[in-house]
This record gives sequence, structure tokens and C-alpha cells, in this order.
Amino acid sequence: MNHKDSNESSRKKIESKNVKKAIAWLLEATKRTFKGHTKSTWVWITFFIIIFIISVVILFLQYQDDTWLFDKVVRWFLIPIIELEAWGWLFFLIFMGIQGILVPIPSELVLLSSGLVWGLEGGSILGIIGSLIAGVLTYYIAVLGGRPMMERFLGQENLDVLDFYIEKYGAVTILIARAFPFMAFDPISYASGFLKIKFRTYFIATLIGSIIRCVFYAWLGSTLYEGNPRDLINDPKAVQSFIDVGSARFNLMLIIIVIVLGFAYLFYQFLLMPYLKKKRFEEKNLNSPL
Repeated sequence: MNHKDSNESSRKKIESKNVKKAIAWLLEATKRTFKGHTKSTWVWITFFIIIFIISVVILFLQYQDDTWLFDKVVRWFLIPIIELEAWGWLFFLIFMGIQGILVPIPSELVLLSSGLVWGLEGGSILGIIGSLIAGVLTYYIAVLGGRPMMERFLGQENLDVLDFYIEKYGAVTILIARAFPFMAFDPISYASGFLKIKFRTYFIATLIGSIIRCVFYAWLGSTLYEGNPRDLINDPKAVQSFIDVGSARFNLMLIIIVIVLGFAYLFYQFLLMPYLKKKRFEEKNLNSPL
């Protein structure tokens, strides 16, 4: 075996070991999560399990037919908004709240629709309001029912480290995550609630970050359809053509979001948490009396 083959073999062994460690940690964390809860906590656990099952079903149907989700959003959401005319904004805001709970329906897709229907200015304003509604709703769901699960899932030591640094850098972290177009919106909302970030900090950071995000997606949405959106009501062929073309863009966006989330998890598990633990240990020793 030459030197190149030896290095390749060593690299594969390290990668395999890291994957096994990640799976082992996930299995152990899952076991901890479902032990020794009160009845009220079990109510919330049941709620999250139901949401998880619905989300998995949505992803499965999308896997079976890569136009399924975009098709449903167009027919059940976009077209009704256009038909409702002046009252469409209310339906949009209600749907944003529902979308916030069901993670596999990306807020990005809904924000694109706002730009398509109301243009850059109107789409941006409604997108920001809708994002705040979705963000506040998911935040409080996580605050009310998610903390006990998070304590078991992450472990108290990891949670203490995260709590310490969230107090110092939480606002900046949320603002950057909100402003970055391809960072999934809803997992950040749930994580903020789980970690009990101060609501004022969370709300202001979400507002500022959402302005950047919503303007971007409203602009992008305004370029999706060259004609009058009302044409989609009366022309089934135009609707199907729009779905066929738009699904490809949507699926690419969904893949990017999943990849970003995957890298974020690996970064947290193998780089961020070990670094934060080490730094927290050093700060404790530095500040402890001799």
C-alpha cells in the first residue's frame, strides 16, 4: 500500500468513527429525552411528536413527487390569496403562522409568494409581519413545552454552556441567522425558545434580520412570473406551467436548506460545543479564587 492509499484509508476510518460517534450521541440523547417527565411535559412531547409525524409525511410525499409541495402551496395558498384580493393579506398572515409550526413547509416559499402577489414593497412589509407572527408563535410553543425535553436531549452540562454564551452572543447569532437567506427560519425560532433567550432580544433580532430576508425573497418572488398573477386564476395551463418551472427552483432551495442545516449540526456537535466547553472551563478557572 502506497502513502496515498494509506492516507485515504486513515481518512475514511476517521470519518466512519465520527459518524458512529454522532449516531451514538443521538441515540443516547433520544433515550434521555423520553425518561421521567411530568404529565404536563408529556402533553407537549405528544404535541411535538404529532408535528414531527406530520412533517415526516409531508417530506415523504415530497420525495414521492417532487412537485407535490409546491403544487399544494400554489393551489391551496397562492391562488386563494389572489382570489381574496383585498383580504388576501389576512389569509397570508394566518398561513405564515401555520407554516411556522410545520417545519418542512419553508417560510422562504411563502415569502416568495408574497413578492409575486404584492410586489417588492407590499411583499416585503407583509413578509416581515408574517415572519414575526411565525417567529413569536414557535418561540412560545418551545418556551412553554420544549425546555424539559431540551435539558434531557442535550444534557444539562451542554445546556449550561449554551445558556452562558447565548446570554452574551444570542442577539447577534439570531440576527445573522435570520438575515442569511438559506438558513431555515423555524428551527432558529424553536431553538431560541428552547434556550429561553430573552423575548425582547429575540424579537428585536428577528425583526432586524427579517427585514433583510423578506426584502430579498419579495424581490425574488416578484421576478417569478412575468404576467399578471391574476392570470393564474383563469388559466389552468398557466398554473401547471408555473408549478413545473417553480418546483425545480423550490427543490433546489429545499436541498440547500437541508445541506445548511446538516452542516450546522456537524459544526455544533464536533467543533462549536467542544470549543465552548473548553473556553467555559478556562473562564471558570480564571475567575475562581486561588
